[in-house]
Amino acid sequence: MRGLNTYETFKAVVDHAASSGHQIDAVVSTGDLVQDETRHGYQRFCAAMKDLKVPVHCLPGNHDSPEIMAELLNTPPFQYCGYAQYENWCLVMLNSAVRWDDFGRLEPAELDRLEQTLNDNTGRNIIIGLHHHPLATGSRWMDGLNLHNSDEFLALLENRTNVRCVVWGHVHQESDRMLGNMRMLSTPSTGSQFRPDSDVFRLDSRPPGYRWINLLPDGTIETEVVWLD
Repeated sequence: MRGLNTYETFKAVVDHAASSGHQIDAVVSTGDLVQDETRHGYQRFCAAMKDLKVPVHCLPGNHDSPEIMAELLNTPPFQYCGYAQYENWCLVMLNSAVRWDDFGRLEPAELDRLEQTLNDNTGRNIIIGLHHHPLATGSRWMDGLNLHNSDEFLALLENRTNVRCVVWGHVHQESDRMLGNMRMLSTPSTGSQFRPDSDVFRLDSRPPGYRWINLLPDGTIETEVVWLD
């Protein structure tokens, strides 16, 4: 894609994480796993991730096939959307993909599922993953492809002090902000990156990257973005 072998860069990221010395408890894959929506693409993704021998939580992006993902990425160690509990943390994975469009939306059923999961986990810290960004990036072209009903999404999180973090992909760049008591994180792509604060589509010179997230028992978060040479 645009001169980059994205499988090679993805595999390099996986290998780098595996050899980093960090303890890996789970992987969160925030969408756009396969560009051409082929079964073979998801099978290659599965083969690469199985070597890590940890749960792999997957959600769809605008370039994915949710149907194929739900079929191939829903048998351990893989999980498609839903939620998972890790000690006193609950990870909630949302589907914000709109079929045949690049912007995102959380459908009423998905918002209802989120609300029910939050209500069922009031005693746990919450981290939420989705593909599309609920906060503006400062790039005019990209912010037209955001989560279009981010107001409804964020309204569900208001006054829930146990919601600690929201993390997304899609924007191909890193960011780390606070919204109330919530850490709002975007994570870079395992392929090419988009130039920040650009009115039109432009690629950045940043290399492939990924983000570590360390969830502490007291509800705080440590996180770091790693860029590959």
